[in-house]
Amino acid sequence: MFLSSLFDWSEHCLALTPRTEEELVTNTLTLELGLQLKRAEKIHRERTAECKRLKQGVDYSWLMAQPKVDYRIPPGEQLELQELCSKIKPSQCGPLILRFRKLIREFESDLSEIPRIFRLTLLDFIEQEEEEEAQRILRRQADSKRGNSLSALTLRTRLKINPFCQDSIKESGTGLLAARRVRSMPEFNIRE
Repeated sequence: MFLSSLFDWSEHCLALTPRTEEELVTNTLTLELGLQLKRAEKIHRERTAECKRLKQGVDYSWLMAQPKVDYRIPPGEQLELQELCSKIKPSQCGPLILRFRKLIREFESDLSEIPRIFRLTLLDFIEQEEEEEAQRILRRQADSKRGNSLSALTLRTRLKINPFCQDSIKESGTGLLAARRVRSMPEFNIRE
C-alpha cells in the first residue's frame, strides 16, 4: 500500500512541469526508498519460501501464490522522510543513494529497518553539510581578517619605504618624473 502511494506521489511530481530542485531530489530519493523496499520484500519472500522448502523437503511453492508482505510506512514518518529529502542538495543525491545502498547490504536489513536506515542516512548527510557550511563560514571570516591585516601591512610598509617621498619631489624640481621614480624605487643619495 505504501509503495503504491509512494509511486503515485512520485508520478504526481513527474506530471508537474515546473519542478524545483527540492522536488526532483525528493522524488529521486523516495523512488530509491521504494525500490529498496520492493527489493527487501522480494528477498523476504524468497527466504520464506526457501525455509518452507527445507522444512517440507519438497517444493510445492509453484502451486500456490506467494503471500505478499504488506509493509506500510506511517503517514507521519513518510512526511518526515519527504521533508528530510527536500533538505538534500542535488549534488549530494548520488553519494547519499550509494551510502544508503551500502548500509542496506552491510546490515542485510529487514523491511521495517529500511526506512529507519534511510532516515539516519538523510540526517547524517544534513548534519555533515551543516558542519561543512560552518567551516566554510569560519574560513571566509579568517580569510577576510587576514586580507584586512595584509592590506594594512602593505600600507604601513609603503609608508616606511618611502618616508622622504614629498621631500624628494620638491627638491628635484622635475616633479612628475621624480614622483614616478619614487613610486617605483626610492632614490638613494650618497653623501660623502
